[in-house]
Amino acid sequence: MNLYPVKKVLKSSVDFELSLPGSKSITNRCFIISALAGQKVFLKNVLFSDDTFYMIEVLKQLGIKIKVDQEKREVEVEGGILPEGKWEFFVGNAGTTMRFLTTYLSLGKGEFILDGDERMRQRPIQALVDVLRMMGVEIFCVNNNGCPPVKINASGVEGGEAFLNSKNSSQYLSSILMSSPYFRKGVCISIEEEMVSRPYVEMTVRMMKQFGVDVKNSNYLKFEVLPSRYVSPGVYYIEPDASSASYFLAATAILTGRVKIHGLGKESLQGDVYFARIMEKMGCEINIEKDFIELISNGKLEGIDIDMNSTPDLVPTVAIVALFARTPTRIRNVANLRIKESDRISALANELSKIGAKVKEYEDGLEIFPSLSYNNACVSTYNDHRIAMAFTIAGLKTGGITIENPLCVSKSFPEFFDYVEKIFY
Repeated sequence: MNLYPVKKVLKSSVDFELSLPGSKSITNRCFIISALAGQKVFLKNVLFSDDTFYMIEVLKQLGIKIKVDQEKREVEVEGGILPEGKWEFFVGNAGTTMRFLTTYLSLGKGEFILDGDERMRQRPIQALVDVLRMMGVEIFCVNNNGCPPVKINASGVEGGEAFLNSKNSSQYLSSILMSSPYFRKGVCISIEEEMVSRPYVEMTVRMMKQFGVDVKNSNYLKFEVLPSRYVSPGVYYIEPDASSASYFLAATAILTGRVKIHGLGKESLQGDVYFARIMEKMGCEINIEKDFIELISNGKLEGIDIDMNSTPDLVPTVAIVALFARTPTRIRNVANLRIKESDRISALANELSKIGAKVKEYEDGLEIFPSLSYNNACVSTYNDHRIAMAFTIAGLKTGGITIENPLCVSKSFPEFFDYVEKIFY
């Protein structure tokens, strides 16, 4: 079994600055938009991870010209052609890749099957399938269970008016929006029920604008896009991954000291920069400028009661910081975490309990009661990158924690443990 024993940090405090690889969410959006654009796009600070490699390989097979320089973190994309032929694609457990490609493939002409691993085959996609059907696409879930694999008999997308239930994932809406300039009638899509992860939709809208396409957003209840075409900005710099940054902000919060993260700030496309504000609520000093975030901690942390519906990927990191607060923390309104890479609510409850925390599990969240000390334990990761990275941060403070299957971090941050070793030891 592959294991990573986390060594306790012996320094009295930490003080470091860092720049991180590009955002996974922005990278995969860039690939879809660039594949549709008719001119070359030069992407810089690209994230190379399992999820983005799956996207690159599918687009290459479909004839999109992609030149990769992994050492420089650069990719040149020359698109402008729509998918054709008969293809079967495997995308592992890459949620953005599965969902973004579902609409993109519908634009083309041919027969396409999108499949994934065992966990992906449990993650719902029916809401996206339903809205594409409303717009004239012949598409269905092969096993009739609302989950992948998905089969598409593509002949373009008519578009027009449609309704979308986005309570499980904002990626359905982002998928529709990114490809919608190439629908024959554009799109006017109304949203049913409360939208989760709203900042990711805002990211999509802002990125489309950067590539020359306007989205009319009526208070997140209705979105309209006219038929149009993307225009290459030439060079596009992908900002660092804010979700990845959260682990180093959290580590500093609990170990005490200072961290400055470059490339993220007030104008970030990513909602997960809000993690710094969560740390501020828990007792840290925060400075957010145009191009950096700085956190200073004296280790005196307080629990909070917080609705994290907009930033669910941050829940595991907040849960770890909560272990070292003076008072309990209640995390609410994140029921969709149960259909992520793992059932993250259940996984967190199990593993927090294993190391000695008292945890109450709710259908939509958790309540965490801090302890004065924690147990040595081998933490199960459920093949979930965010569980692995979050519990590594706990181990920096407590020692005695071993991470099972640490290689699962390759989904979003393959160099995570390299950064940990370089910064903290």
